[in-house]
Amino acid sequence: MKATLERILSSFITTIVLLLIYGFGLAVATFIEKYHGTAAAKAMVYYSPLFFLLQFLLVVNFLFVAIKFQYCKLHRWGIMVTHTAFIIILLGALTSFVLGEEGILHIREGESTDQLAVRQGDRTTFHTLPFTVELVKFTLTRYPGSASPSSYESEVLVHVDGTTRNERIFMNNVLDVKGYRFFQASYDPDERGTVLSVNRDVAGRNITYTGYLMLVIGLILALTGKNSRFMTLSRRLKELRTVAQSATVVLVLLALSVSASVKGETSPMLDIVQKYAVPTEHAAKFGALPVQSHSGRMMPVNTFSSEVLRKLHKAEKIGNLDSDQFLLSLLAMPDMWMRLPFIALSNKELANYYDLTDGECAYIQVFDSNGNYKLQEKLEEAYNKIPAERNRFDKDLLKLDEQINIFHQLINYQMLNLFPKENDPNHKWYAAGDDLSVFSGKDSMFIFHIMT
Repeated sequence: MKATLERILSSFITTIVLLLIYGFGLAVATFIEKYHGTAAAKAMVYYSPLFFLLQFLLVVNFLFVAIKFQYCKLHRWGIMVTHTAFIIILLGALTSFVLGEEGILHIREGESTDQLAVRQGDRTTFHTLPFTVELVKFTLTRYPGSASPSSYESEVLVHVDGTTRNERIFMNNVLDVKGYRFFQASYDPDERGTVLSVNRDVAGRNITYTGYLMLVIGLILALTGKNSRFMTLSRRLKELRTVAQSATVVLVLLALSVSASVKGETSPMLDIVQKYAVPTEHAAKFGALPVQSHSGRMMPVNTFSSEVLRKLHKAEKIGNLDSDQFLLSLLAMPDMWMRLPFIALSNKELANYYDLTDGECAYIQVFDSNGNYKLQEKLEEAYNKIPAERNRFDKDLLKLDEQINIFHQLINYQMLNLFPKENDPNHKWYAAGDDLSVFSGKDSMFIFHIMT
């Protein structure tokens, strides 16, 4: 019985079966999270006893395999480090579950609190923080000409250890205090209060990051180590230079060539905008112009156009147009681009719900026959949820809304801040679609007409 158990636990077949079950569990959790939120996925899968048992069996299997195949004795360091990394990552996850703390901090402007709301099952308890957070001001910024929020931030005072810190919390700007991390999550409907997501997981995070670092090292060793499978195959390939191998290479190249030709096919509407494309040399001159980003960073138009095209189309080129040609074409023929399905859309459920083209949709498709924005109702519902409760539909809807707003600003000559204001104390540059009242009449008219 003992020998049979050891044989099962040290088998690669067991590894494959466990990993398949693990992958299936993660897939189920993803669907649960999409339709019922993160909390449900945690309760039903991630934090379930069966999922913990499965992870424990994976760790045991890794250890038995390493002992059976004598990875240390054979100096298979790449595989050893990689297996150890997985064990440490799982240990980090367990530490986060046992010692980690997650909650919500809700504050109104002018008020302060040290009470962290922690949800446990069907009830909410409150933990006292070792400091106090006071909300000075909450700021919500919307896309120009739109009701959709583009960003929101909280200006807070942190009273800790007898001192007061002035901090700002917004997307990609996290506040760290005594091991607690504060993320901007949501806000009150009247825009006078903020909802901050709070996480405290110093031990689990450090263990997990250590596991990730070891995983990278292990993969590098697995590829470059002297006794690695990769290097062994590399040595054999150098010895096998036969006609058959050469023929295989030729067939692969031919297959890639055919694949590239098929992928190169374009839609009829894209053919039309490509027909009237600005020459590459001229577009490159346009791409060399300086432009100021929303954050105040200076960059060439080429960098700006590349970022915009990747955000909208998820690619460096569209058809035969590079990013500079695309931006010039968009500015010159906005009516054509409004009808061209090129805005990346990977969510089929979203496409079906709003009757959009699957895979890539057109700007004009998100408006009904009366000119109303189709996404608005569901957008407001998504923004009123905290990030942990947003499902896949909500997240992809927010991404699509961001893409639509970027396109809307571009065809209205916004975002492209090409024009500096002389002697401006903040060194601010303006786009042709901005409020140009800060310029004198002559300069204002020049900027307004130069784009057309």
